[in-house]
Amino acid sequence: MKKILGNKKAIAVFVLPAFLLYLVFVLFPIVYNIVISFYRTNLMEPGEFVGLKNYVNLFQDSIFQKALKNNLLLVVGSLIAHLGLALIFATLLFKKVKGNKFFQTIFFFPCVICGVAVGLLWRFVYHQEFGLVNQFLGLLGKNEAMRAWLGDKDTALLCIIIVVMWQYVGYHMIIQLAAMKNIPESLYEAARIDGAGSWMQFKSITFPLIKHILRIDAVLIITGSLKYYDLVAVMTNGGPNHATEVMSTYMFYQGFRTLKYGYSAAIGVVLLLLCALSVVISNHVLKTEAIEY
Repeated sequence: MKKILGNKKAIAVFVLPAFLLYLVFVLFPIVYNIVISFYRTNLMEPGEFVGLKNYVNLFQDSIFQKALKNNLLLVVGSLIAHLGLALIFATLLFKKVKGNKFFQTIFFFPCVICGVAVGLLWRFVYHQEFGLVNQFLGLLGKNEAMRAWLGDKDTALLCIIIVVMWQYVGYHMIIQLAAMKNIPESLYEAARIDGAGSWMQFKSITFPLIKHILRIDAVLIITGSLKYYDLVAVMTNGGPNHATEVMSTYMFYQGFRTLKYGYSAAIGVVLLLLCALSVVISNHVLKTEAIEY
């Protein structure tokens, strides 16, 4: 085995199949998408090279501007829930409370359900006629607060953000909890001997030692929030009046409904750049040094 691992040709043979798959299904589509974004084409006839015109039109497009704003609101809402709330829940469960495993399972369960099923479920929850939200408000005698939650442009996006928070908070809680469990117990014992309370232990030990995981988690949260499609498509399909439009749904609309593939590709490139930028920003904000125990 050592002889094989020391042979560069043998390593290349083992790596080559995975690299070819990556080249064909990841790198080539990215490059092709970038190229297409400089053309006006519907893929049924020869494309016309228009340079940066698709990008210029994109940033003058009021619907795209609304979609970008909605994506940024999704990012903020996801960061609050999936870094903030998930960190609080992980810290509570890290203290070995009664029913620890049960609560971990309950929190994690929603994220194993596919986005389409979650979207359909919550459409019924928010339904104007028989939805649980309006039924509950009716029981409380708050009939004036009842409304078509997904049909109201003032509440539709907030409803989707709440669903996103509910679905993935457990996933990120488990990631952060796993990071906490890797911290040696001896550090906490020494802190308790020195008289440090729960807050000081979290501030001086837990948070600094899981910061590198929080950085990775933040990248997952931001890039995931920028790429949301299935949940939005099922719950509102970008409506009402584009109030819940996000870049992925607008990209689908331009590409497969209006057949403006060049314009749709330009949206994809902007989405790619935003995801790459989020990685750079997250690495800078949550910059950490190597940890040795």
